[in-house]
Amino acid sequence: MATAVPPKVVSPLIKFGRYSALIAGLIYGRSRYNSLVEKEKVIQVEENKIRAIRDARLKAEKESAVNVEMNSLAKDFGIQKAV
Repeated sequence: MATAVPPKVVSPLIKFGRYSALIAGLIYGRSRYNSLVEKEKVIQVEENKIRAIRDARLKAEKESAVNVEMNSLAKDFGIQKAV
């Protein structure tokens, strides 16, 4: 069975450097996240406008297609009043 070697003492300067890098990374990550959230909000507003226009266009096209189909069926069944 191997005996465990006790860990070596880490220099306080190295410990300080590690924790400084950790804290700096956390601060950078938070600021980066906040900037990306702001950009995404602007993009989301633009996409919502485009989505609303597209949905309205698709609804109109679907309604038009239904009317054409109903008129076609009306002719097939001999109904005078068409949509």
